[in-house]
Order: sequence, then structure tokens, then C-alpha cells
Amino acid sequence: MRCKVDKIFRSSNYSKVVLEIKKDLILPPFVNVKNGDMLEILPDCQKFKIINKIIEDPDTHKIMKIKIFPPYQKKETIIVPPHKFSILFRERYNDNDWKKVKTLEQFHYRGKELNKIVGKRTVLLAELENYGVIGFGVLSGATAAAGPRFKLFETNFGEQMRSKFINRIVRIPRVVIHPEFRGMGVGVLMAKHLIQYTKKYWEVNQYPPAIIEVIAAMTDYHHFFEDAGFINFERTAGYGGSAFKPNYGNGSFGVRKNTKLYDFMKDQGSKPYLIYPIDENSKTKVKPYRKSKDFEILKKSPLLKKQIIFENINVQYKAKKYQSDRCNKVRTAFGIINGNTNSNVLPNFTLSIEPGDVCLITGASGSGKSTILRLLTSNFKRITSDMDFNGKLPNIQKKNIAILDSNSYPPIPLIEQIKVNESLEEAIKLLNSIGLSEAHLYLKDPSQISDGQRYRFAIAKLCDSKKPIWIADEFVSSLNPEMAAIVAKGLRKIAFSFGATLFLAAPHIDHFSGSLIPNKLVVVQWGKEARICSLKTSLTYSGKNITLEIQNNGKTPLSNLQIGFTNIKGIFTSKQKIASLNPAKSIQSTISLKYARDVDTILIKTDEGVGDIFYLT
Repeated sequence: MRCKVDKIFRSSNYSKVVLEIKKDLILPPFVNVKNGDMLEILPDCQKFKIINKIIEDPDTHKIMKIKIFPPYQKKETIIVPPHKFSILFRERYNDNDWKKVKTLEQFHYRGKELNKIVGKRTVLLAELENYGVIGFGVLSGATAAAGPRFKLFETNFGEQMRSKFINRIVRIPRVVIHPEFRGMGVGVLMAKHLIQYTKKYWEVNQYPPAIIEVIAAMTDYHHFFEDAGFINFERTAGYGGSAFKPNYGNGSFGVRKNTKLYDFMKDQGSKPYLIYPIDENSKTKVKPYRKSKDFEILKKSPLLKKQIIFENINVQYKAKKYQSDRCNKVRTAFGIINGNTNSNVLPNFTLSIEPGDVCLITGASGSGKSTILRLLTSNFKRITSDMDFNGKLPNIQKKNIAILDSNSYPPIPLIEQIKVNESLEEAIKLLNSIGLSEAHLYLKDPSQISDGQRYRFAIAKLCDSKKPIWIADEFVSSLNPEMAAIVAKGLRKIAFSFGATLFLAAPHIDHFSGSLIPNKLVVVQWGKEARICSLKTSLTYSGKNITLEIQNNGKTPLSNLQIGFTNIKGIFTSKQKIASLNPAKSIQSTISLKYARDVDTILIKTDEGVGDIFYLT
């Protein structure tokens, strides 16, 4: 049935819509309805399941339906192995949601308070199962002046206002994600859901949307809008002083207060202008500027030029015969004689590391994990003073090794300590990738942040070392399991792009190894030979066809080898499966990106926990 709206009564928890037929509809708060609107109610007023607003486009006179009910909500699953995150992107339900949004506003910096956003507004929330609301994104009416928009649509301020084209422009003034969850693609998904919401739920004065804009300085450093499909078109000119003062209006998300005090629009510098086209005319205008969708595989270029080889290593830690009355009584009571207190570790240990390998070492406490790292990092004199060993040690210059240290940093801001080719953009990108994507954190010194944040900063320093070998003992042991997986995933990609060879050691790896995907796994066992799983992959491609040469170059058979793709949500689409791959054997496999969508990586994995990753752009 169709019926006109007679009156609306609003509260922070619901909207009461009175129809001309004297029937009431109780709908979500600040629903996009006003007096006189024509509603399509399905199936009827008593048992409605769908409500659309019927509009007539003032320019084309096309009759269109804008969704009103049910409220927008879509569930997404993000996989950061072995963790699965269920996130609901939804509209506001009640006044309590407003409070959650206000809590997250502390992580936005310029123009705080949603009341300072111009024109009509609506908000989508990102609600993480078992955690609560972890982010929000805002849609609003557009600011009138935007040089790049005028250029792209061959218009000017006056013409834009006369033609009412301003009503067709939607702006995203704000996307805020809690810093703990910014390393898992939530920002990209929020931008995509804001696009989907706009297409189905947005209109202003009967005008359906034509474009969505983002004008924000932070997009110089955070590129999640472009990852969501926005086009970085041009930069605004900026302006100074108080020449521009917007008319804020009442919007649709709450009452405005003290708008005379809103001075955050003053002194605006040049900013990137990003656009997402909605209607066909806008798509035509934007088409010449849209980048090709052809993929590119990041090239693996290790800084290390030679193999690292441990050959037939046998190690015993020397016992220190400390003389004291208490020690002598222990020796007597337990029958300890000279020479039998030495500890055997790493019997018959042989390991070969290729440049660019990610080597994960695990095992119980005292089984030899740290010993392997000591053989890499300690000088020969120190090694021989503590150990009896035979075999051939790798010949590595210590200047080529960076060791993770989360304690020894000067009291200056984090952003001043990360250089990355003296580029601020690259420094921020590096901090973001290991979970430090909060601007306030950039300006703090290491003593002002938490232990977990300091550990992540230590990883950033490791990445910024410019050294070919990165070493971390007790890797991510101080982080919670979910953050450990996010950090491991980020470090894997950074090491690939920086050309580093990784040695990581940890006693418990189940909560992050599936995100790290080491291509070398060393399981040390007290008094026994280490179990070594290893996989080596080379890749070539022509057009959209990719050829992989996969070799088992370890000692252990590899089972259930799978080759496929992952997307931004971490969902693995397996294209091929091989039952097993025995030591010294190799296979050749060809896969195609022809039908792959939103591909993020090419992934090889096995049941033994080793695999390989190739990153696509």
C-alpha cells in the first residue's frame, strides 16, 4: 500500500510516523522521512516488513524508491587466522548508540562533535561481536565550495546552487575506527558500506545521489578510501581566515547547539579530493581518471644475498661450578658429580635459510629456541664461554642484524623515531601496519604508551632498521591473541616489501602462525632433533596467468597443500589442492586471476603450518 505522511514525532530512541489514514508507524530514530512524503508500505501498516519512500527526480522525472525500513545492517566476517571477527555495519538503533559514537569521537582530531558536520547527517556503526561498537562512519550533505568538483563537472558555485546539483552530492566527513582494530581492514569495509547505504537509503529534497566525496588531509597518509574504490582526483586550493562559515542546519542526527562557536572550518589547507560516482553521468565524468584494474604482484627482493646455514650443530651449555655451602649440599644430596650438569640442546641441528625466508622457531621453554638466535647474534667468544658445540656456524656480520628491543628508546615522539627514507607518509604507513594507527600515539614518547603499544613500536623500529636480518625472541608474547595475529600479518607483508629475512621465536604459535604463514617452521624438542618443515616458491606470470614452482626443501612431508587467493577480508578461496609433497620434490601449478575479485594475496598453505604469500596491488 501507499500512503502520505501527515505528522512525525521524534525522540532519541524512535520516530513516530503518523500517516494520513490515521495509522501510526514506530520506526528507528531520525528516520529519513518528513511531512508530505509518499511511503510504500509492504505488505501493510500492521505487519510492515519493507518501507520505501517514493520520490520523483526533479530533473529526470524518474520515479524512484528510497529505502526507509528495515534499517541498514550488513554483517561481515574478517579472518585473521586463526581468529574470525564478525562485524555488523548498521544504522543507529537508540540513544545508547549515540553515547557509543561520542566515546569513539576521542579518536578524531579536527572538528570534534558530530553537531559540527554540515547539513543532513546519518551514521553507520561497526559493531564487533563480543567487543561492541569499534567504529563509525558519517554521511552528510556537501560543503558548497569544492574546486575539483567544479572542474570535474564543468560548473561553478552559482550554477551548482541554481541547478540544485548540490543536493546530489554526499560527503563522508568522518570515519573513525578504534585504534586497536585498524590493522584488519575495518576502515575499507566501512567506506564500502557507506557507499552501499548511499545507493539505497540516501536522498535530499527528492534528489537521489550522484557522487560521494571525501575531502580530508588524512587521506594523504591513510588510503583506505582508495582501497574501497574512491578515485583520488585532485587537491583543493584551501583558504585562510574566516571567509567561509557554513550554515549548519538541524541535520537528522540530533539537535545543533552553539553553532556560533564552531570555528574549525577556518584556515583550511589544500587537501586531497576523492570521489565515488553513483549515477551514470558521474561515472562517465570520472571514467577517464579511473586507474586500470590490472594487477601487479609485489616483487620479492631480499637484501640478504647468501644463504644462512647451520651445519651439524651440537650444543651443550656448560655448567658453572659455583662453590658454596648450599651448592655443595645440593650436589651431595642429589648425587651430582662434575661434568653431568651440562644441558644438551640442539643435537644434530642443520638448517638452511634462503634470503627472504620467514623462519618461525617454536618449542617448549628450554628446548633451544633462544639458543638458535644466540648462535646468530652473539660473538664467537661469548658463545664458546657458555657452550660446548661442534659443527659449522653461519658466518654473519652482526651489523646486518636487527634485534627487537621494546625497552631502550629515547623519550621523544614515536613519529620522530621512525624515518623510513625520511618520508612522513611511509613512517605513518609503517606504524599503521603494525597496529599503531592512532595520531595521538604518533606524538607520544615510548614511556607514555602501554606495554603492548611499546612492543608494536619495537616492531616498527625493527622494520625501520634497513638491515637484511630481523630477529625477535618471544615474538608477540606480550600481546593478546587477536592483536598478535594482526601484528604477525602486518609484519609478514612489511618484511616482504623491505626485503628482510625473519627469525622469530615463540613458545606458543597457534594464535598467530596462520596469519604469519612462515615458509620455514622449526620445532625444537628438548634432547631430540628438531623437526623442520620448509617450502620454497618461485613465481612468474603472463597476463592474468600465474605459474608457481613449489618445492618441499625441508625434511618433513607436507600434506594438504592448497593454492588460492585471499581478499581484503582474509577469506581464502582455494583454487587447487595437492594431497602431499614429499621432501626434495616440487610441483608446478598455474592459476588465473581472470575471475578473481578483490584479490589481496596469492596464498600457499599446508597442514604443517608452512606456506608462502605473494602480495598483489
